[in-house]
Amino acid sequence: MENIIKQLTEIKSKLDKSFPYRVCGQIQEDFRDEFLKLSQQDNSLNGDFNDFCMNIAGTLSYVLAGKTDRIPKWQIAILEMSFFDRFQQYKFLEYGISSYKEFFEEYTNFEETRKLLLQVLK
Repeated sequence: MENIIKQLTEIKSKLDKSFPYRVCGQIQEDFRDEFLKLSQQDNSLNGDFNDFCMNIAGTLSYVLAGKTDRIPKWQIAILEMSFFDRFQQYKFLEYGISSYKEFFEEYTNFEETRKLLLQVLK
């Protein structure tokens, strides 16, 4: 467990980058046809990705502060889902995002953190 906490402490600085708005815009341009097929309610890549990241960052704050007992159950339930499991309307991006370096790095860092957090919370 100590090793995982150490990894989480080290990865925290990678999560403090600014949100990749520009890249999200480029993704939406490049996948325009797919995004147009989504309902207005399901078409909020910026908001949905931000929500995914903030849930992980918030959970990380609890864990690093030693307050895992205060994490709401619903927050842990959401944490158990990857971005593409939680927001299935974006499945068409899953294998294409590696082409967008800044976005992919952000996604990978948060996904790695999510998996480490789940190890701590299980």
